[in-house]
Order: sequence, then structure tokens, then C-alpha cells
Amino acid sequence: MRYLPTALVHCLTFAICLTPRGALGGQSLPKGPETFSANAQVLGQDASATAMVTIRIEHYISEGDRTKMLDGLKFGGYPGFLPVFRKAPEIGSVEMNGRKVVARWAHQVPTSNGGRTISVVTDGPLFFVGGGSVDSKPRAGFDLAILLFDVNSTGVGTGTMAAAARVRPGGPTGVQIDDYSEKPVKLVTVERAPLPV
Repeated sequence: MRYLPTALVHCLTFAICLTPRGALGGQSLPKGPETFSANAQVLGQDASATAMVTIRIEHYISEGDRTKMLDGLKFGGYPGFLPVFRKAPEIGSVEMNGRKVVARWAHQVPTSNGGRTISVVTDGPLFFVGGGSVDSKPRAGFDLAILLFDVNSTGVGTGTMAAAARVRPGGPTGVQIDDYSEKPVKLVTVERAPLPV
């Protein structure tokens, strides 16, 4: 079993579990739509590659849908989470190398510097890093892609992505994330597209 590094797990679970009201009250957060582009750096065992990722957020997840998903995970594990997640409305998409996957989770938390931490979860993996090797693990069960990125007040930042992942209950926040890859994909440059005037 391959797991995300501990530091990344803590960051992801913090972003997923924390509510905006519990962070910095008074900071106004965008409601969408907004689009981000990111340069992804994929590190394999023997080679590396880069690709452009486009993240489109029509609107952020409602508190009701978010609570239903977390309750499904808490009381039913991954089998309890996935059906609830897939019944949630489409709220955006993530596209990489010609593959476009629907997003059903986009959550943002304000940061102390006036920026935001944004987490996005898609209804399907984007790709399997190392999945073509002869000793690769089975792909079944890695049904999601999970992105986490920090942007400043102008919409510029960095992040990470688990391109094929699953979630399970556990840890101090109640959510743990398993990544198919041994190393998360780095989003070395994230930029928000200019907002319509």
C-alpha cells in the first residue's frame, strides 16, 4: 500500500474538514465561477514529465453536501462515501492531457495572508503514475483525483495532486487519503484566470 506523505495528508485533511467559518471570519471568499491553470510535475521511478492542468470551478460545495459526504465516510467508510459523492451535483471539472473529469467537491478555506487553500475532488482519476510497470498495484478502488493548492490574494500559488486516490476514515481529522502513486504530483505554478469585467 502506498500512502501520501504525512505532511501532505495533514494538509489535505485540514483543507477538506475545516469549514470557512472556522478559519478567518470576515474574509470574503469568491463564490465562482473561476478557472485556474497549473503546471503539473509528474515524478516517476525512472522519468519525469510536465503537463498543464485546467481547474474549472463553477461554484463551491454547499455546506449541506459537504456534511453528507463527510458523514458517509465517517459512518460507512469509502463504500459509504462514494455513492453520496457521486449523487452530488457537478460543480466544475479538471482537465489534463485531454482527459476531462467532473468535479463534485470544491472547498476553500481563507488563510492568514489574505489568500486561500482550495481542495478539489473529481469523480474519476486523472491518470495512474507508475500504473504501466510490471509490478504495479491494481487500479480498482482508486476512483478519485484530489487536488490541493494555496493561492494568494491575486490567485497565484502552488499545490499538490493525487491523480488517482481514495479516501478512508481515520487520523486526527477523520479523513485519510491513499494515493496510487508513491509521490504526489506537484503543481509548481497555479494561476487564476482573469475574472470577467
